[in-house]
Amino acid sequence: MNSTPKLGPIIMGTLLTRDLAACVSAYENFLHACVQRRAKISEAQAAFWGHPHLTGCAYVMLVNALNEPFLRIVEDPNCEEVDTLMHTGWMALEIVVKDVDAIATSLTNSPFEILRPVADLSISNQIRAVQVRGPAGEILYLTQIKGAVPPFELPMARCAVDKVFIPVLCTHDRKKTLAFYENLSGNSGLNFDTKITVINQAYGYDINRNHPVATLQLKDNSLIEIDQVDAAKPSENRPASGIMMVTFAAHTLPKNGAVKDCPTGTKRSMVLRGIAGEVIELVQDIA
Repeated sequence: MNSTPKLGPIIMGTLLTRDLAACVSAYENFLHACVQRRAKISEAQAAFWGHPHLTGCAYVMLVNALNEPFLRIVEDPNCEEVDTLMHTGWMALEIVVKDVDAIATSLTNSPFEILRPVADLSISNQIRAVQVRGPAGEILYLTQIKGAVPPFELPMARCAVDKVFIPVLCTHDRKKTLAFYENLSGNSGLNFDTKITVINQAYGYDINRNHPVATLQLKDNSLIEIDQVDAAKPSENRPASGIMMVTFAAHTLPKNGAVKDCPTGTKRSMVLRGIAGEVIELVQDIA
């Protein structure tokens, strides 16, 4: 396979919530986000996503301090509330931050629940992170990159809370799921076993239990992480609260699938459903 990824970087994650105002307020007040756009989901957009019931639902686009979009939040007052950690599909969004200890301290008595204390990752003491649950039930890994971590290409934060650089996917089949993303990106991933403390805590496993994991390097210091959790419940077709979709830039779009203009009218996009039931939005990078 080609060593230059044709997929990435991560453009943004999309959350589904019952309470848009509360969700937006939490990100504005505690994770340094600002509102760039408020609008409603059009009938065409909802159909394109494969969720026509979202027609007319309000949404907000959030940007970081550099005015770069990194999160879209959609309100569906009737969405089911589920524990994201217990289901296949998009399990977490990993966001690079400048000072994870300071961020974690600031989240005390906030709408964000700290699931695990701040700690260096077992794979490298150059990565320090905290795992939190947000007001829509979404799981966030807030991560500080302190130095190089070969063979991974990781970003250094440019502002207090920068961008999504790793979406974390929960699947029943690491091999098949990795092959799916390798086909999209044109490069090869890594397989290894490692402990995932937030999963072990959620399922009541021994905190040091290892799980099959894969990573795939994408463009511009972004990756995808694939965690195999056999006990996870299959995700439903109708989106529940939490992470509804992840948007990637793509050099080219697959030949099969519906392609349409992005809302900006300057690019082309496609929506796919992955092996674990996750919804993937691809935006063609034609710059």
